[in-house]
Amino acid sequence: MSPWTLLELDEDADERSIKRQYAKRLKVTRPDDDPGAFQALREAYEQALRCARMRADEQEYERADESESGESEAFKPAPEALADFVVKPAPDAEGLAREAGNELARLTDTHNLQTQHELAMAQGCDPQFQQRLLERCLRDDSSNASLLNAAIAHLRWLTPWQTLRMSAEHEHTLTHRLLELERTQLEWDLANGEERHFLSDLQALSRQPWLASLERRQQLQSWLVVVLHNNPDWTAALFDRICTLFSWDDRKGIYPEPEFIWRGLIARCEENAYAEHLQRLVDGNADTVEAKAAVLVLAPPSKVKRLRLARSCGNDVWIGCETLCNQLKHRHPDILESFPEADLEGWRSLQVPPFNPDRWMWIGWCLFTAFYVLPSQAAEGKLDVLGAAVLMLIYPLVMVLVCNLFMRAWRPVSLAIERADEWLSDLILPEWIHWPGSQALAMRHGVPLILTGWITAHVGLGAFACYSLLMLAWIFLSPYRHPQVYAPARQAIKAFIEPRRGQIFTGFVVVSILVVLGFFMPAHTPILASIVRESPTLSDALPDKSPEAPSEQHPVKQQ
Repeated sequence: MSPWTLLELDEDADERSIKRQYAKRLKVTRPDDDPGAFQALREAYEQALRCARMRADEQEYERADESESGESEAFKPAPEALADFVVKPAPDAEGLAREAGNELARLTDTHNLQTQHELAMAQGCDPQFQQRLLERCLRDDSSNASLLNAAIAHLRWLTPWQTLRMSAEHEHTLTHRLLELERTQLEWDLANGEERHFLSDLQALSRQPWLASLERRQQLQSWLVVVLHNNPDWTAALFDRICTLFSWDDRKGIYPEPEFIWRGLIARCEENAYAEHLQRLVDGNADTVEAKAAVLVLAPPSKVKRLRLARSCGNDVWIGCETLCNQLKHRHPDILESFPEADLEGWRSLQVPPFNPDRWMWIGWCLFTAFYVLPSQAAEGKLDVLGAAVLMLIYPLVMVLVCNLFMRAWRPVSLAIERADEWLSDLILPEWIHWPGSQALAMRHGVPLILTGWITAHVGLGAFACYSLLMLAWIFLSPYRHPQVYAPARQAIKAFIEPRRGQIFTGFVVVSILVVLGFFMPAHTPILASIVRESPTLSDALPDKSPEAPSEQHPVKQQ
């Protein structure tokens, strides 16, 4: 289809009419609605501009030729007067104007630009003066930067009011030169984190008169995405504001060219937003599942604090750690540079079942009672069945209470020396004990264990031997040291206890009361019997169990 037909213009339309009609057609031909129609409209627009400019150049040349021929005819002397004159070559007016314009442009600087321009207009060499000045400004020379800005401001280049005719290539080069002059300030804003200044400078740049046309505004946007691509120091919030400023929307297909750079910016923006989100999780309070996972993976604290945090973690935290590691490995590996202490595998050693010290302490004292206290009492002849049952119930509970009271007093001291305790544990304890086995600390756990061993040694050699064997069994065979081995058994016990927790507790309380009553009642039975016999009220209320009673109470049976 002819470009004039597509633009709905006549073939003799000028450049201004073409641009106006193209802007009008853009309102109904959107790139996101019909990319093919938009591309056809764009090609027709460019072809029509080329035709209009070629036609304008040809008309200008024709007018110049006509004016020169008209002047020559008007001032042509009569044939009879030619003999009175000596033929001399006429001066070259175009050459003189070019020399005058070149000389004025050579002597022009930022301060005298206006004066030199007025002189050029007075001498009739303004086009030559501006053309020579344009050649100076197009040079890649930093000394011409201020002159270029002054020429843009005074001569109104790249605006509808410019008097100098430029080719499309010169307009593109000049626009790129002007944009490059702004690059230093914008890059400085990004490097120093001055995103507000960057946005304000960018807004001021986009409002420049020489960026009002559609072509140069598209050039600005393409230049800007290259600047963002070459500078990593910007945030997702700044990118969102830039998209709002230029109405970029990836979902609607409105974005600058080149597309591969735009896709890279989108990916980097998502990565920066994700990195900022993770940094906020690490710096904040670890009170959510995602925050706990971020702390364990990206900023693991000391071993003691990691263990303390892991003991409060559920299965959802470990799922969060696995998800975070997959994201960092496969989608955002560059984020790890912002977290130098990140450990993507260390958190796996923390996946151990919750450890309840009071429960295992009670089990330990029950075993100590069964293996030492009861046999020693039975050997001395001081124990019967009910006494053994009461001892098994009361002795472990009392010892757990005593140990808890001691640990409550010892815990503040152990926390105060925690850093030194961890250093000493790393130095003297084997790794299979200190990490990641039972997570024992030399002073926090060693002092209570040694003190308990010293007390049992004073009780007797058998007590110390039993205590030592139980401690060795705990070190080598504890479920906390071999979580995978004991996991099926612990899961089965948990599945059995959880739905019957209330019944088990009630049964334990009932059995404990019966055992205690059975232990104390035999000793007080004679006293209770004498009280009953001496009390007439109780003796009358109780049935008579003498041999004659059945005949009186059951006469029918006696008959």
